[in-house]
Amino acid sequence: MKKLNKYILVLLAMVVVIPACKDEDLVVLPDWESGVNAYTVVAEGSKGDFLSGNAAQDITFDMLWNSIDGENTVTKIEIFAYFSEAYTDPDGNPAVANYGGVDGVSFLTIEGAAVPANKVTTSFSISQDDMYEMFKDSSFDYDKDGNATPVWGNPDKPNRRASSANFKFVPGDSFSIRWELTTADGRLFDSWSPSVCTEFPGSNCSYAWSIVCAPTIVNPQGDYVLTLADSYGDGWNGATLVVYIDGAPTVYTVSAAQGAGATYTVSVPAGTTTLTFEYTKGDWDSEASFTIKSPSGNVIAAWGPSPPIGAVKLDLCNE
Repeated sequence: MKKLNKYILVLLAMVVVIPACKDEDLVVLPDWESGVNAYTVVAEGSKGDFLSGNAAQDITFDMLWNSIDGENTVTKIEIFAYFSEAYTDPDGNPAVANYGGVDGVSFLTIEGAAVPANKVTTSFSISQDDMYEMFKDSSFDYDKDGNATPVWGNPDKPNRRASSANFKFVPGDSFSIRWELTTADGRLFDSWSPSVCTEFPGSNCSYAWSIVCAPTIVNPQGDYVLTLADSYGDGWNGATLVVYIDGAPTVYTVSAAQGAGATYTVSVPAGTTTLTFEYTKGDWDSEASFTIKSPSGNVIAAWGPSPPIGAVKLDLCNE
């Protein structure tokens, strides 16, 4: 019964009133019945983030598009990039400067014979150098005094150096891409409903990543605190957070009885060599969120709602 209201809302949204007698020639299919969407993930074997101090580590993506009716064909794919940096505002508060505007900066266009067939994967890579070339002329008014400072020239970020091959980007920087699809009938698909972006299997609308200081935890022993939350208050509906200690999994979740959340302490014994975390999908990921706090007290992961599925990306810059 706790999910009943949700399903009623979904069903009401889908109701179409059809008269008993109708002219079939006047029946128009909704756009979603003949539309297209896409799915982009990190390719197998590729790192999912940029590594601080190592610009040679790029990211390779696998992308495919889906035709809802099986007939509509994509003739062009355009990919746009965004860059954000964390900074401290004049009042001492954490803030984020975003670059790329609403539309993003054009990174890649795939068209003509290069566009794959329906549900066929194509791959592309993006590097720190690619991002720098797109955003190297960016500036921002960090002090809110009406004067913009070049991002690569900000005295408060001395570690960010345009002259350095490996330190053009620094911890606190994050990135994302989105895509637009043009179909053979001339339609442009540049946005989708939140349900398609976060709940529809095999579909997403963007991909985000960041600069990480280290790919894995060194000397992982100690107590880690997992704080799992559910915004609807009825548990995680099948979603789980899996902790792997030297490859051995332990599964954590929020049960229906636990309702809005649960907190667990994971004790990692001395001598452990690998510690990783993985989020697995449930029925209502848009309600799920979690944080992971390390033995040193740092929050090394904070994801949700709709946490990314798969290996959990950790912020180890302060470890």
